[in-house]
Amino acid sequence: MDNYRNYVLPVILATLVHVMMLALIAGQWFDFSEAQRPQPRHLQARMIDMSSLQTDQAAAQQAAEQARAQEQARQAEQQRQEQAVAEQQRQEEQQRQEQQQRQEQQQRQEQQQRQQQEREAEQQRQQELVAQREAESRIRAEQERQQQAEAERQRREEAERQAAEEQQRQEERRQAEERQRQEAAKAQEEAQQREAQAAQAQAEAEARAEAQRAAQEAANAVIGDIGSYISAMLTRNWNIPATARTGMQATVEIQLMPNGEIADVRIVQSSGDLAFDRSAEQAVRRTERLPRVAEVEPILFERRLRRTQVIFRPEGLRW
Repeated sequence: MDNYRNYVLPVILATLVHVMMLALIAGQWFDFSEAQRPQPRHLQARMIDMSSLQTDQAAAQQAAEQARAQEQARQAEQQRQEQAVAEQQRQEEQQRQEQQQRQEQQQRQEQQQRQQQEREAEQQRQQELVAQREAESRIRAEQERQQQAEAERQRREEAERQAAEEQQRQEERRQAEERQRQEAAKAQEEAQQREAQAAQAQAEAEARAEAQRAAQEAANAVIGDIGSYISAMLTRNWNIPATARTGMQATVEIQLMPNGEIADVRIVQSSGDLAFDRSAEQAVRRTERLPRVAEVEPILFERRLRRTQVIFRPEGLRW
């Protein structure tokens, strides 16, 4: 843009100078042509004054010389101006070229500087890239080492865990087998104990049953004997009334004391004959005491003799 402006100004000035010179030449040329233009001839006769004619010729010659001088001066001025313009243009062109050379030199220097900076930046980038790659390589190596160490640690831990689990399984299996053995032994022992207890219980039950049977037989024998004794005692004291008939019976409940004394007596089932009932009751009351009852064991007495029922019939008493 600066070079363009440097060219435009000289061109404009040179153009203006040429236009002014052409205008000046054209004006003088028209004046000279007007003076040299042939006048139309008129058929007019006049007298020619030779002295005046010479004077006019001299003036015309002088004017022509003056015009030539002016033209030469104008051309010289024009040439000078053109030379000045050309010189100015040359100087401006030289300045432009020098400016362009300086700019090109500066651009080359800047380009070289940029290239140098780019080379240095690229070198720095390459160095940083190498350093980064080395750092990444070290990091990867460290990571791989750590991963290998972690994998080895996990492998050892897994092996230890599996070994511990296997040991625990074996211990649990041993304990389970021991428990099973103990449980089996305990079960066998308990079974044996149960069998022994069952046998003992059965033996004891049989013994108790036998004892109870024997005791029952003994008790029955005692009660039977006491019953016969009581029947005999009551029969001896019973006065059967004249109204008694075969088939009559009165049930009497006797309450005894452990020493054999008769504490109370009552009719629990009437025969339907008042005299028969009263005779049965009086037979009991007249007996008053049954001494052999005191010989009966207290438990047996409480169970079977404390309250005793006797059936009075004309055919005989029934215990």
